Formats: sequence, C-alpha cells, structure tokens
Amino acid sequence: MITEKFSDLFDFAKKSKIKAGDGLKEGLYPFYTSSAKLSKRIDIFQEDKISLIFGTGGKASVHYADEQFSTSTDCIVAFKKENKELNEKFVYYYLFGNIHVLERGFKGAGLKHISKKYIQNLDIPILPIEIQNKIVDLLNKASKLVQKREKNIALLDELLRMQFLEMFGDPMFNPKKYKCSTLKDVCHFITKGTTPKAKEIHTKSFEGSVPFLKVYNITDNGTIDFSYKPSYISKEIHSNFLKRSKVYPNDVLMNIVGPPLGKIGIVNSSFEEWNVNQAIAIFRCTNLISPIYLLNVLRSENILNKIIRKAVGVRQLNISLEICRNIKIPIPPIELQNQFETIHHNIQTQKETLTQSKTELEHLYNSLLQESFKGEIEVSKKEVKKKDSLMSEIKKKDGEKVDITNLDLATFLGIPDEITSTQEKWMFDLISLDEFYQFLLKDNFTKEEAFTLQDIEEKLHHFFYHGGDMDFPNANWQQIIFKFIEAKPPLLEQIFDKETATVKLKLTDETFKA
Repeated sequence: MITEKFSDLFDFAKKSKIKAGDGLKEGLYPFYTSSAKLSKRIDIFQEDKISLIFGTGGKASVHYADEQFSTSTDCIVAFKKENKELNEKFVYYYLFGNIHVLERGFKGAGLKHISKKYIQNLDIPILPIEIQNKIVDLLNKASKLVQKREKNIALLDELLRMQFLEMFGDPMFNPKKYKCSTLKDVCHFITKGTTPKAKEIHTKSFEGSVPFLKVYNITDNGTIDFSYKPSYISKEIHSNFLKRSKVYPNDVLMNIVGPPLGKIGIVNSSFEEWNVNQAIAIFRCTNLISPIYLLNVLRSENILNKIIRKAVGVRQLNISLEICRNIKIPIPPIELQNQFETIHHNIQTQKETLTQSKTELEHLYNSLLQESFKGEIEVSKKEVKKKDSLMSEIKKKDGEKVDITNLDLATFLGIPDEITSTQEKWMFDLISLDEFYQFLLKDNFTKEEAFTLQDIEEKLHHFFYHGGDMDFPNANWQQIIFKFIEAKPPLLEQIFDKETATVKLKLTDETFKA
C-alpha cells in the first residue's frame, strides 16, 4: 500500500496557550485536552477547520473535529494541506484503529510525551479518494450505531434514577418521612473480605474453584463484571481461611479502600458462592430491606458523598466497618421496595440486551477498522452469519431509521410501562434529547401545515406549564429548529408565506423517521 508522511498531508496550527484547567462543564465550544475523552467546553474558539487533535502528555489520543473548537496547551492540532485529495476522517480512523502507532512515540521518564516531530514522520496509507470515502462512510455508520446503543443505555440509567427519586425521594433528605434505621439494624451482618497469599490466588478456574472478587470487578453502574481479570481461590481456602467473607447472590458490595472509593454493586447469580478481598465490604440484607433498594440508596449521590467524607487516611483512604454499620437511611414499606425492584429488573433486562448488541457492534467496528486499511472492506468469511446481520444493519440506507408516524416516544425508546404508568413527568427527563422535540413536532403538526415558533409555543405552552411545571423553553426550541433545518437530510424546511410576508417552517419526510 502506498504511504505518505503525515507532514506531507497536513499543516499544523499554532500551539494553544490555554491551560487544561481552564475548561468548563458547560460552554459554547468543545475544549480538547490530552485526555482521550472529550468532557470539557469553553466559550471561545481557536480553530474552525476540519482538524485532527493529538494529546501530547500521558497516554496516546487522537480526536477528529469538524466544528469550531479550542484546545489546551498539551495538544497538537493538524489540518489538511489545501492541495491534497484526502478525507481527513480516513486518517483519523487509521490512527484511532492503530493507536499503538502513536503510543510508540511517547517517551520520557514519569509523564511521557509525544513530539510534533514524531507525528510529522508518521507513515499514512493512501488509497484513492473514492475508497477513502467508502471506508469513512461505513465506519461512520458503525460508530453511530455504537453511540446510539450507549445513548439508550444511559437513558435507561437516568430513567431508573428518576423513578427511584419519584418513589422514595432523595434518601439524604427523606422527603417522604419514612422511618430511618442504621444498616446494622436491617442487615444480617456487615463485614469485609480477606486477602489470601498471592500463591493461593489463581487467574484460571479449576475443579472446585471459587470466584474471588477484587475492586476492579465492581462496575460504575452497580453490577459485577467478572469477565475482567477474573481470579479464583480453592474451595478449601474459601471454606476455612476466608469463610467469614463468603458472598452470595444479592449481597451488596462496596469498596472501602481507595482512592477511588464508593464503587457499589450487587452480586449476581452466575455463581452460587463467591469471595472478596479486604478492600470490599459485604452487606447482607434481612427481610426488612430489598438488596436492590439498598444498592440504589448507597449509590445515590448525596448518601455516597456523605460516606466518602468520613473516610480516613493520607495516601490510602479507608471507610471502616463501623462507618458502614452506622449508615442511616430511610426504610420505606417493603411492598414499595419490592415494586421498585421489579422495575429495576425489567430495566436491567433491557440494558443487557442493548449491552450485548453494543458489544457485538464494537467488535464489528474494531474489525472493520483493521480490515479497511488492508483494503478489505468486506467482513472476512469467518463468523459470516454473525457479522452479516450486523453489516446489513450498518449498511441500511437510512442508518437504522424507522417510521415513527404511529409510534409514541415511550414505545420508540423502549421505556418500560412501569415508568410511564407510575411517573407522571417521565417525558421531561428526556428534554435534552433531540427525539423529545422531534416527537412533539410530528405529533402536533401535519406535513402540510406551515407554522412559526410562536405557533409551537401556543400549541405546547399547556404541555410544558402543566405537564412539566416549567415555562415554554424558547431558547431550546430556537436551537433545535436551527439544528433540524441544518440536518442532512433536514427534518424541517423553511418556506416564505406570501400572505403574511413571513418565513415559516414545515415538516419534511425525515421528521417521521428516527
């Protein structure tokens, strides 16, 4: 395959003088730092060309930007030379899929850095522009499907959080005035694990072995992930030296040594018995409290922060068992807790389906990344049946869009009936989603109807004021109207009304697809 040096394809922008710490949670423009994750905003922009952004300190990272943005001082920004027939995103996908190429450039003691010179000398594969565009189009579609799965999973998490607050209120402030108890009064026992000798911990299962959990097996979403770096101990160690810290399904676990602190998860039933190390506390519930309710109380922001603030230590922070046993929480009627547990399990089932789909799409996406730059855009013949269905999903002309003419938002997003029937204002938890506005438009205006922003407000004022206890979000609608007009293909079109001499809006066919 023909290659060219990066410096023959790209020019470099002047180095930024903005510090990474100057980034904001909210702002007008994306603000890139050396992190692989874009999480900051800022109110000024430095660049408005399509660019590749490299983090220079710590770990290798590369970003693609096609909008106005700014960067911190620990970034290198490159943009295509004017005379080059090149799809910048093709180069981005090549580097992202071969991140080891950048990793080799990080040198130095302590915090490693990559130099501009190293990036300039990178060899970039060059294919005809038509093939570049085809590869980018396919990878874009695969990436969007992964992002859609992530978005739907995050939405279910947020809906579950809001359902918990709707049913119980914030447990820190106990607005429902439930009776409060310490955890030692509603748990059979609260203890912590023990760590055996290193030679007694194994990385592979064997006859009679018992899974041994460590802090990294407790996920940030309240579950246990034993697929990551699993460890095992013998039945003998489990039943003797570690008999105090035996763990069973529905036990609630919390890491008590950090940083970080406060990872909390519930044990699943994939094994009948487990064990844990000394950095994990075990909560075993009585019939006074549902394990799912306890899990969500401990994971609630205010309760968790209160627990963490009580940790002691300098280099290593510790939450004592005494602190764990004396955590005081509201105890609602067990019938109400069980009702929430049913909702929780139904949502978890939907999340598992989406997560499995997301995992398969990620595998396909990574496979496509590798194969595309070998000139092999089609999937290999191995696992053909498994991958063909995913490929067909990616290659759909409309990018997995469906006709939503006769669908409501809850059905489209797969929101459980338990939430829509018990939480009156569930729809307003989705106000940050484009689909929230899209469904309101298609449900309130016909395709033949011309309307203005004022017409939208007149039709939906009652909906927002009485349904959501809020004024009509005029600024939100202005932004979404502009976004829908600029979309490709557009969801809204502008027309000139000669009778009123005003510009009005009309729905397009795309408004009825999502």
